[in-house]
Amino acid sequence: MLPADRVFALLLAYALAGRPGAGVVYDLKSSLVVPEAVERASGIPLEERSGHAFIKARMQDEGAVLGGEISGHYFFGDLGRDDALYATLMLAQLLEERCVTLAEAMAGVPSYPITPDLRLPCGSETAKEIVADLDAAFAGRPRRHLDGVKVLFGEGWALARRSVTEPVITLRFEARTEAVLAEIKAEVLAASSELRRLASEAGW
Repeated sequence: MLPADRVFALLLAYALAGRPGAGVVYDLKSSLVVPEAVERASGIPLEERSGHAFIKARMQDEGAVLGGEISGHYFFGDLGRDDALYATLMLAQLLEERCVTLAEAMAGVPSYPITPDLRLPCGSETAKEIVADLDAAFAGRPRRHLDGVKVLFGEGWALARRSVTEPVITLRFEARTEAVLAEIKAEVLAASSELRRLASEAGW
């Protein structure tokens, strides 16, 4: 099984050939490999919150060429929507033109240490408090507020967001190395006593 964001990095590099300055909307939970691939292809990376409706609306607002959600939805500006069959055929065409297997094509896409969504049970108000704690604690770092707070570190990032469907707070981390990933996790946990408590109860 291949992560949807890494497959998207492969597809977008192919689709952006000869289209410098084209916008690509991507899920804020995606790996760094996605915006890096967009920039290498001379495109413009446009980060957006997770969700079919948000990605599609941002694509329409920006006139973007492509959009990708970490769930595996791939959107195409030419179609005005997501389309699994279209994405599959594009991938097949890419492999045929390059005369490579999927494994060989994916070998050229970087892979960084990234966690899945880490879910900690907590009430809505507690989740809001934790997000606020992290936002304040990392006020000196670049942050994004599309959904919760995403803190950007030099070699990675941390995301904390409150679920709108169940009583949990979700965290996700990525870094270029395992050592840096561990450092980012530790720094984030140190920034909120309530988050440390929940993590301890969960056996982290």
